[in-house]
Amino acid sequence: MATTQEIGKEFGKLMNLYKRKFASLEAKEIEENNCSYTPKQGLIIGYISRQTKEGKDVYQKDIEKEFSIRRSTATGILQIMEKNDLIKREQINEDARMKKIVLTNKAIQMNKKIIEGFDTVTGIAFNGISQEELETIQKVIFKMQKNLEEK
Repeated sequence: MATTQEIGKEFGKLMNLYKRKFASLEAKEIEENNCSYTPKQGLIIGYISRQTKEGKDVYQKDIEKEFSIRRSTATGILQIMEKNDLIKREQINEDARMKKIVLTNKAIQMNKKIIEGFDTVTGIAFNGISQEELETIQKVIFKMQKNLEEK
């Protein structure tokens, strides 16, 4: 019977392998298209893209909540993304203090490549795993997230 320490160690190894595989695909994309971004920026781009497709506006507070990051962290990431022409902040009529976050064309094109890379790595990682096993993995991950968020 596996211990929680052993499972934690294996989970960490899995995440490192996943990141490494995805990073190798990203490096190729960056080299071919001269566009650089961090993994967190890629996740934020994907989040904004999904929300926009659903007709929802995205604000900094949404990113803070979605990624469980502090306001100062979100501010720093978004400032860099704006500087690198990945996002624009647009004022809204209802509240001059609020600015919705919009992807630039550069980020939209990058997101297409990020999705392709993610699909490739995920396909490799989940090869040979049944739907039932995937559902079990998802349930366990959700429980672990809930446990960590509560404490």
